Amino acid sequence: MAVIRKTYLFLFILGVFFLPFNSEPPQIMSFLGEYSSDSSPMFFILAFILLFISDVLRGKIYLPISHPIYLSFLFFIIYIIISIMFNFINVSDYFFKQTSGWIRFIKQLISVIVSFFMFFYLFYNVCIIWGVVKTFFIVRKTLLLSLIIVFIVGFVQFLIYSGETKLIPFYNYFDYLPFTKPSLYFELSRVNATAWRPPDLGIYLISISGFMFSYIITEKRWHKYFPFLIVIFLSIVSKSRTALVAVFLQFLLLAYFSYKNHSIFRKVFNKSILFFIFFLPIIILLKGNVIYTAVNERIESLNFTDIKSDNAISNKSRFGIQYANFQVFKKHPVTGVGWGQQSFESKDLYPKWATTNNYEFKAIYLNEKIKSFPPGYNLYLRILAETGIIGFLLFLVFILSIFYFTYKFLISKSEHKYIGISVFVVFFGTVLIWLQIDSFRIYVFWLSMAMLICLKTLNKRKSSNNIMKHGI
Repeated sequence: MAVIRKTYLFLFILGVFFLPFNSEPPQIMSFLGEYSSDSSPMFFILAFILLFISDVLRGKIYLPISHPIYLSFLFFIIYIIISIMFNFINVSDYFFKQTSGWIRFIKQLISVIVSFFMFFYLFYNVCIIWGVVKTFFIVRKTLLLSLIIVFIVGFVQFLIYSGETKLIPFYNYFDYLPFTKPSLYFELSRVNATAWRPPDLGIYLISISGFMFSYIITEKRWHKYFPFLIVIFLSIVSKSRTALVAVFLQFLLLAYFSYKNHSIFRKVFNKSILFFIFFLPIIILLKGNVIYTAVNERIESLNFTDIKSDNAISNKSRFGIQYANFQVFKKHPVTGVGWGQQSFESKDLYPKWATTNNYEFKAIYLNEKIKSFPPGYNLYLRILAETGIIGFLLFLVFILSIFYFTYKFLISKSEHKYIGISVFVVFFGTVLIWLQIDSFRIYVFWLSMAMLICLKTLNKRKSSNNIMKHGI
């Protein structure tokens, strides 16, 4: 049993390490649907299988079934299964992209269960075995090691875009990295590093920013700032609009909680503000035009009326699909159309302003030869369209319960508030990410949820120890 335990714990670490390595995912995982585009699930699933076999043989399975957070999402899944019966006839008639409505429902249900049960089960049990504090530091160190590699690849890519094309032969050597295929996007000069696309790199950066920022709180050496600075740098050079906005908002949130709870951070922050105020006029004087150009480019990237822009095409598609999904919700406001069924309805509701002069709909989203379904680009609209207002309220309870218990931990007297701050930022970042994607495939979110639930157990144990120690 000890060998099995060491094996699945090692596989868990590998899964965390390879989170950003997705530009060439393993082909053997193609049967996993949306998870086949990532490399980490391969390690997480193998670890889950070993853990589950071990627990079954021991006759003990650990899940926080009675915890409000876990229960709230379990109720959401139960409703997903029940609500599909309200649309039995329509689901039976649906057929799009060589897929029937029932097959689509089963695949999408399995996709949710994989994250909620398999991955969360693994993450939760790892926290139990190592303890939440040890798990946090191991995960953080693993994330930092992989981030350093991502930074090296991304920095070389950035230099190439900046004119150092002589580095291209060196850049091609990164092909030897596992699950990585070096690619260059000269048209937009966007850094994707080891990820498939720049937006995927952005999502990864948002999900780990809380862990990287925690170095500023827990470490004393001068290089404690580097991890978060790397996140900021990669967010900028990836030109991911979601990452730029989300990381900035996460930083404000991190600064607030850190300033409130950590005296060391307050001293550093106050000095940084004074330094910034002193040098800001000099920076503006010397680099004002460069700053203005950079800001103006980011604003222009949000323009979706210019049909000649690649960003415009992407935005038109995104907003058009979101608009269509909202129309689906308006037609089925109470129970929705059924889990996984939004595309069967929305394909006839795309607005003309989105489809006109937009090759993506004809070539991809409405192309029957391509089996992959159009992304919903917004989880909240997807839940409204597919489960109606009832399902959305259940999901809202789940989200609010997460923030409630995180806040409750942050106002406690625990000496490990840095963990609470980190996971709070992960949850906040995930809420923002779900404005752009419609998938639960955000691994750090489920890992942070496992840590949060185990933090409650940690506080209980400390309270019990204090009672025994002081004889209260």
